Amino acid sequence: MSDDSTERALIARREEALYAALAAGDTDAFEDLLSEDVTYVHSTGIAETKAENIAGQRHGVHRHGPTTTVRGHTRILGETAVTRGLIDMIDTAHGEPFSIRIRQTLVWIKEDGVWRLLVRHATRIPV
Repeated sequence: MSDDSTERALIARREEALYAALAAGDTDAFEDLLSEDVTYVHSTGIAETKAENIAGQRHGVHRHGPTTTVRGHTRILGETAVTRGLIDMIDTAHGEPFSIRIRQTLVWIKEDGVWRLLVRHATRIPV
C-alpha cells in the first residue's frame, strides 16, 4: 500500500469509529476523535464547538443511530485530509427515529501523529 492508501485507510477507520461512537452514545470515544478546535456543523445548519457538541450528546440533545457510508472519497494533503461523500443516518427527534441522507465534508488533521476531526459539515439531501 502506498503512504496515501495507508493514511486513507486510517482515516476510514477513524470515520467508522466516529459514527460507531455516536450510535453507541459513547461520548468519551467520540470526544477522543475530535480536535480541540473542531467545528461540527449539523445538517440543520447548527454549528457547534467540541464542548457544545459533547454537552449536547451527554444531555440527549443529539441521538444518532447507525450510519452507512453510501459513497466517499478521501484526499490527503500533507497533515490534512478531506473526506467528502454521502451517508445514510438514523437520527431521533422528540423520541421518533427517522432516516436521512447527508452530503458531508470532513476535514481531518494530524495532531501528535493521530488523525482528529477538525471540521464536519453536513447538508441534508431532500428526499
